[in-house]
Amino acid sequence: MKRNLLLLIMFVPLLIIGQNTITIDGNFDDWTDVPVAMTDPADDVHDTDGDYADDGAPSYVAYSDIDLLEVKFTNDADNLYGYIKATGIIGRTSVDSLGQKAGRYYFIFTIDTDNNDITGYRLKEGGYYPDSKGYDMNMEVEFYNGSYNTGHYLNHEFISEADYNANWLNDLNNRVVRLAPGTYDWYSQWVMFPNDSVEVVVDKGPVHYGIIEIAVSEDGHEAEMVAPMWGFLKTPEGDPIIDLNRTIIVSASLEGSGELSEGSSGPTHSNWGSDTAEPFTYEVKDPATAITLSPAVNAPDKFVLHANYPNPFNPQTTISYSLVKQQNIRLSIYDVNGREVALLVNEQKNIGNYTINWTAKSQNGQTLPSGIYFAVLQAGNEQSVQSMLLLK
Repeated sequence: MKRNLLLLIMFVPLLIIGQNTITIDGNFDDWTDVPVAMTDPADDVHDTDGDYADDGAPSYVAYSDIDLLEVKFTNDADNLYGYIKATGIIGRTSVDSLGQKAGRYYFIFTIDTDNNDITGYRLKEGGYYPDSKGYDMNMEVEFYNGSYNTGHYLNHEFISEADYNANWLNDLNNRVVRLAPGTYDWYSQWVMFPNDSVEVVVDKGPVHYGIIEIAVSEDGHEAEMVAPMWGFLKTPEGDPIIDLNRTIIVSASLEGSGELSEGSSGPTHSNWGSDTAEPFTYEVKDPATAITLSPAVNAPDKFVLHANYPNPFNPQTTISYSLVKQQNIRLSIYDVNGREVALLVNEQKNIGNYTINWTAKSQNGQTLPSGIYFAVLQAGNEQSVQSMLLLK
């Protein structure tokens, strides 16, 4: 699993394959030469409460239609393609007739688009397991009330309701995605059309056929999806969110309301279930693709002290930093007079991404007053500084 582990860099073997031509038609012969990105055990569906302990797992749910077994992923010059094999029938939902509650089913590829744990959201927040951090966007299909509903993109870069309300519509109108810290609860969701028009969508909304396409096998055990890269939009600086020669992290999931699950207690009961495979690193290449054959550690590529979040803060903020080699580091807090008021870290660290919470207290535990403070990260001859505003 991709985690912020305090580990030395792990070199993950890559398998390079030739260009794949995938047609979304429900015939899966064109996936034969695409290597398996990840397999998942059978009969391991879980509930979606999102409150399981960090050292535990969510409770089991009997739901064969959501039981994910195998994931494949590939691309061409313009598109991302995803494939999932399942024990049961992918996209199967109950229908709102004869007292049956209309059901939902989701076929999801969640993507860490910038290979960075700081931006995006944590899978656990949405009830997904196994957990990992940094997921920015989804390419996703919803089935509702017995049939296909929408193929849409999601952006999880909003940290609060206020952040969402202030930014999502303007960002979408400008075809922009801000890669920033986010939460599962606040996200924008849209269908993209070939003429670059966009439709904001919500779960269980009206049917819209956009540029994301899906096909399911006749027996329902396999499904394939295509999502054009341009539908992921661009950064405010104009860079494509997904482009060739990028490294991304992919997490694949099946999820559904469980009116038809084996664990359902009746036709109107929704016993939600989810199954998520271990994430994998993927290199977007053309004319070749590269898929990791085992889970990857998200190794940083530069020494950096990231901007703290939130900022301004009161009284707690999260400070994150990345190290590209094993070294002795010192992370301190200084006031505007240049006095060191707190020493947060002073030890040797391995390569990796780290976070620490600071509660605006001095080294001796005294609460500090409002004002500007500076986080200073030092390692050998390298130094990085970030200003922070404590506002009470």
